[in-house]
Amino acid sequence: MKIIVLGSGTSQGVPVIGCECKTCKSANPKDKRLRASVYIQTKNNLKILIDTSIDFRQQMLRAGIIDLDAVLFTHPHVDHIMGMDDLRQINQHYDKFIDIYGNKHTMDEISITYRYAFDPELINYRAVPLVNVHRIDNEPFYFEGLKIIPIKIMHGRLGILGYRIGNFAYVTDGSFIPEDQYPKFENLDVLIINALRRKPHPTHFHLAKSIELARMFNPKKTYFTHITHDLNHDEVSRELPENIELFYDGLELNIED
Repeated sequence: MKIIVLGSGTSQGVPVIGCECKTCKSANPKDKRLRASVYIQTKNNLKILIDTSIDFRQQMLRAGIIDLDAVLFTHPHVDHIMGMDDLRQINQHYDKFIDIYGNKHTMDEISITYRYAFDPELINYRAVPLVNVHRIDNEPFYFEGLKIIPIKIMHGRLGILGYRIGNFAYVTDGSFIPEDQYPKFENLDVLIINALRRKPHPTHFHLAKSIELARMFNPKKTYFTHITHDLNHDEVSRELPENIELFYDGLELNIED
């Protein structure tokens, strides 16, 4: 299974508009962070995206990705859904609908945000993203034979989803993981989890908390994502424990399905 990091940044991205800090002015490409998203390609050639970020079009062009079969949505905040309209290019090029998955709240919010794609009185099939909507809960489901395990995560007071596929798990925007979800993190090869900044935050894990969780779940490798400009890549990388790294845009991982 191949994982491509399309974006590792928080909702503002890095550099932040108007900011003169060391990270925002950095020449290191690992400090250039589009909004958080990953692309997954399985050994059976299923092409899955987690979240259509604001930067979706730019991310797809940069990575040279031209097709998708499904999108797994974590939650309906702007930085995670506002690229969905550009699914149209895949609809048109491959003459197909794309399956999208998310919890009820996420799918309901997407249907409001993209009303023109769901309201029969407004739909123009030549100019809207064509999707098959799947409302999921906290139970495993299958897409084209691939087992996908949703993980219940709290983002402040909002219930969102992480996902586990094989020995790979992805969590973004989390601030609390219910204990009954811990078994879903057992025996991971790769854990991707958010680490917003150094200081605690009310709706996101911060660096120390994410390190604590990585040690507790003990995957073979952990990567931190959804990162602000507070975390300079080189500086933080020197501080991190063994087997923990910062995500960066363009990173490619190859792991077992």
